[in-house]
Amino acid sequence: MIESLSYFGELLTGPFNYIANPQKRIFWLYLLSNGLIAFAILYGRKHSIFEILRAGFSTRTWFNSSSLLDLQWIFLNHVINRILIIPLLGGQIAFALGVNRILSLHFGEGNFIHWHGLSVSVCFTLCLFLCDDFSRFYVHYLYHKIPQLWRFHAIHHSAESLTPLTLYRIHSVEMLLNSMRSLVVTGTLSGIFIYCFDGAIDTIQILGASLFNFLFNMAGANLRHSSVWLGFGRLENFFISPAQHQIHHSARARHLDKNFGAILAIWDRWFGSWLASEGQQINSFGLVHRKVEQHLGKQLFGLSNNH
Repeated sequence: MIESLSYFGELLTGPFNYIANPQKRIFWLYLLSNGLIAFAILYGRKHSIFEILRAGFSTRTWFNSSSLLDLQWIFLNHVINRILIIPLLGGQIAFALGVNRILSLHFGEGNFIHWHGLSVSVCFTLCLFLCDDFSRFYVHYLYHKIPQLWRFHAIHHSAESLTPLTLYRIHSVEMLLNSMRSLVVTGTLSGIFIYCFDGAIDTIQILGASLFNFLFNMAGANLRHSSVWLGFGRLENFFISPAQHQIHHSARARHLDKNFGAILAIWDRWFGSWLASEGQQINSFGLVHRKVEQHLGKQLFGLSNNH
């Protein structure tokens, strides 16, 4: 009885724990770091401390209909993830061991590469980062290009006010697909490394988060879903800036289908979807030429396929 109550209590309150989880982008340390970056940017643009604090804690930003819908999607998806997706997909370790078993059956005994443990961790961390980042880009690209997927991804783009919580404003179907992508990419690469390398396989981590994700989140990732404009200048040739992701959310037709990337910009440059932030202006966020009612019941089955 007590265990059941604890389980259902976690279902209802789980999202509140995101702020204490380094694997979540809204972990308190990331929010603090990003808040300091935003403060430095705005203060450098001659905003007073009072103006900065008023903008950062504005009820018009955090309690409008769009932001409140973000919260509803967060709680709904947390429940669906715990009840359905995690039990359905199983663990990445099991998937990796399955890949290793298949490789052993077809190619014989592995463990033929003998590197020092740290060298293996560095190689695995880098390979996983590259594979994960490209897969994020490509799946995101497909969300926009395939109408049957766009109807669900459009939920994320229907946000008219961006806050760090908007990251979690995704349809449950998209959450399932994202979980499958992560399982396949991480599980497959892990299985290959387990097969090839003699010894333990692990990523380099900080506070339990992957090194690259930790650095990415500390360096302004939460500003992507905000109104704080931060471009990277020439570095945007290599890394997607918060301003470039805001362009991706822009309701202007000229910004449609630009900057799909998560961290690296090279994928967008290869696919012709890259757009620098310099000289760009965003008038509003949301879907192009379209207003969507900010109501969970109207979005449960996705949105019609008008881009």
